[in-house]
Amino acid sequence: MPYAQVGDIRIYYENHGQGEPLLLIMGLGGHILDWQPIAPSPLDQHYQVILFDNRGAGRSDKPPGPYSLPQMAQDAAGLLDVLGLESAHVFGVSMGGMIAQHLALDHPDRVRKLVLGCTMCGPSASVRASDEVLAYLAPRPDLEPEEALWWSLPASYTEEFIAGHEELLRERIRRHLQYPTPLHAYQAQLDAILKTHDTCDRLPGLPHRTLVITGTEDRLIPPENSRILAARIPHAELREIPGAGHVFWVSHPEETIQALVEFLG
Repeated sequence: MPYAQVGDIRIYYENHGQGEPLLLIMGLGGHILDWQPIAPSPLDQHYQVILFDNRGAGRSDKPPGPYSLPQMAQDAAGLLDVLGLESAHVFGVSMGGMIAQHLALDHPDRVRKLVLGCTMCGPSASVRASDEVLAYLAPRPDLEPEEALWWSLPASYTEEFIAGHEELLRERIRRHLQYPTPLHAYQAQLDAILKTHDTCDRLPGLPHRTLVITGTEDRLIPPENSRILAARIPHAELREIPGAGHVFWVSHPEETIQALVEFLG
């Protein structure tokens, strides 16, 4: 299995396909398998797709906290170093979209085009989810891991999608639990979001062509946040997927692939 020593941790990564490199950065508590059904295939038919597990998740190391999002962006830049890549297109979702912002701002030469999915710039200019939805982010040590994932689904998907796709969601939960995130690492990632992310005032200096993608029914990071991102980034365009919740690449994979290929080329 491919591991890269990056700073103080070993990062698990996978490299698929050929073409221009595309680095994918996953969200809170997620890992490589959570990119299905868009990666590695069919994205690897268009690009050299680089998948990796953030510190604290999947098969990467899970050191004690605290973590920070600039630190996790440095992890991503370090992985590019190990792979011998000067730069790559970058697509980050949710927390991964926050990491991608820090990567683009702190290491601008490493990013070709930037895609930010279902994310936000930080507390100084954001639209907060309801307390009811934010409660789904809280760790649930009182539940078995599978029960906790079923319980939290309304934060990620619309009620209609959950009702109509039980088997698909059951399979996603099974895959996710192959590499569960321990409580200390989940909390360290969550704290990194809450305590170390606010790029709002820096975004007008972002030089990259940027695509911002959101689902119109995202309850966790409401779509207004993507509109704020697109308005603050000089070379940005906004794509809203009608009817999609937070995890739009699962509920609307064809629309996601189309948006990426049209933008990245």
